[in-house]
Amino acid sequence: MLVFFRICTGFLFLGIVSCGRIDPGGQFSGEIKDWIHEVFDGSIMSNGEEGRIRLTLRQTPDGMLATMTFEHPKVKTVSREGKWDVGDGERKIYFDDDREPSEYYLIKRGIRFAFQTKAGLSNDDGSPVLLMRNEGLSRKASYPINLAFDSNNAVVVSGGATDLEMLGEWMWAGSSIVVTAKLPADKNAVGRDQDLETYKYFLQWDEQKGDVLLLEKMVVMRPFRKQDGAKRQSWMSSLTFEEKPKLRTE
Repeated sequence: MLVFFRICTGFLFLGIVSCGRIDPGGQFSGEIKDWIHEVFDGSIMSNGEEGRIRLTLRQTPDGMLATMTFEHPKVKTVSREGKWDVGDGERKIYFDDDREPSEYYLIKRGIRFAFQTKAGLSNDDGSPVLLMRNEGLSRKASYPINLAFDSNNAVVVSGGATDLEMLGEWMWAGSSIVVTAKLPADKNAVGRDQDLETYKYFLQWDEQKGDVLLLEKMVVMRPFRKQDGAKRQSWMSSLTFEEKPKLRTE
């Protein structure tokens, strides 16, 4: 009987350790740091001479704005104003000034960023055009975030870049706690056009401090319609945190 008890206790202990799932409860608060002004510098070899590229991406109350400047000994300096979006692992830059190419992609490659177009963009030798973030000219901002969990898998998200209160739910996905919430509907929106953005937060318990949640990744699903007004689709943007924000209990 004693042996049986020890075996059962052993299995119970292994189950607890292997699962490691402690449901969150109460309020957790912290800060998210995100770039609001990024400057990227680089060069391109074209027609045997070096040109310089500077790309500036800004998050403003008027939207996500982009500025690109191109300097080359054989052409007049070109400056273009446009907009940008965050894709999954890349930034998409759009210019509506009747010049081509009108769409560019900034793709992370380690500490550098590949600067591309749909048709391709390269140096004279075929190597990719690479930009580096200018840390001295770039700026980050901090946004407070609060997650309030209850026992029924409901959660309220407040703060963040949206500075709005969102209702949602949480669930386990492996060892991660996944919070899914939607922006509140616009009271002035009518019908299907008020489809909402969906936010997902991926968190894990801090192994060093059991009462702290680490925010690993944030994903945003943004709804939109095709140009012909047909069926609404969604595209995903994601932000993976190199230094995971720590959310502590209040």
